[in-house]
Amino acid sequence: MGLTGLKIHELGSIYKMFSLAGKKAIVTGASGGIGRSTANAFAEMGADVALMDIPAKEKDLKEYADFIAEKHGVKTLVLTGDVSKEDSVNSFIDKMVDEFGTIDIVHDNAGIACGDAGSDISMKDWEKSLGVNLTGVLLVARAAANVMKKHGHGGSIIMTASMSGHIINIQPRGGRYVPSYPATKAAVIHLAKSMAMDYVEDNIRVNSISPGIILSGFHDGWPEDFFKEAVEPVPMRRFGTLDEIVGVVAFLASDLASYATGSDFLVDGGYTCW
Repeated sequence: MGLTGLKIHELGSIYKMFSLAGKKAIVTGASGGIGRSTANAFAEMGADVALMDIPAKEKDLKEYADFIAEKHGVKTLVLTGDVSKEDSVNSFIDKMVDEFGTIDIVHDNAGIACGDAGSDISMKDWEKSLGVNLTGVLLVARAAANVMKKHGHGGSIIMTASMSGHIINIQPRGGRYVPSYPATKAAVIHLAKSMAMDYVEDNIRVNSISPGIILSGFHDGWPEDFFKEAVEPVPMRRFGTLDEIVGVVAFLASDLASYATGSDFLVDGGYTCW
């Protein structure tokens, strides 16, 4: 590669670099709003997509997979398992490779928020949060990266962190601050950075995204007062939409982001600027 910039006639096609035609992608936590939306986006960009979640979500996954396959004319695959268990992760990754041949893109998205006892969180809830939000992210990324290395083609891994990995969200006065969610999401940001460096020689890019409050279904059923208070610190004075988080994931999956690795991308309406 020369040390001079490209001439204008040498620039690549943005449309071609944004395409995922022929790629094979997997999304964990695919029954949730963000997960099913990114699976749909990858398919629209041309990729075959595996949608993965816990067994209890299999019916939803099949519905989403059928819709995506029919709408975009790609292959879809439903996978179930437990991201916090290494044997389970290896099993559904093997099934994807058997069906699709390889893995090019991972949206390592599965996550939970559990416990309402503040720092008095039960060890059961603490360990469950660590298992899904951190260990699970590691296991999925590692298993997929090993496939990419074996097949020698590199790839892109996008981990879902949170703005809560950067700050502690403002709570109503007197509310409890549950430490497991922000602690695990902060760890995901650094996990992405460290794995990015571990796999950089293999042409595997690893980045994280940190959504703010996205209307994804995650908060369905929460009290109306929560939304009134939660929007106040957001400089844009509104919550984010699924389209607004999916665009960042789609960018990171594509060749448009080929020089981006080890970075975290905040999509929070400016919340963390304060």
